[in-house]
Amino acid sequence: MDTDLFFVSLGLTTVVVGGAMAYLRGTTRRLLRELCDSDAGAAFWLRSTDVLAMCGSLILVPAFGGLRNGAAWTDQLRLVIGLALAGIFVSVIFVASSVRGATLRAQTTPTAPAAPAGEPGGAGARA
Repeated sequence: MDTDLFFVSLGLTTVVVGGAMAYLRGTTRRLLRELCDSDAGAAFWLRSTDVLAMCGSLILVPAFGGLRNGAAWTDQLRLVIGLALAGIFVSVIFVASSVRGATLRAQTTPTAPAAPAGEPGGAGARA
């Protein structure tokens, strides 16, 4: 692969992954704020998700995106887009399964039962 094609491949990967991250950012941010109960926790996990998606795709493209010298640019770019989308797909599956697990745990966590009336801390307790 020549140098120009290599850098175009990396740039195209960055654009494709950046577009997917921009599309998912609003929904992911709202969901993470709800799960984390803080903006700092949500910001951390959102940035971690971005890095995971970008790095996953940028690892796939140089590792598996090489064609023989003299191959058509369209073949290379098609392969790069496919690898970038595969990296996004794997990242989204990883994050979605983690969020789903956290959501299920939050829904099934038992809450402490209210103390009956007349017991300390209950509705009928006297101060």
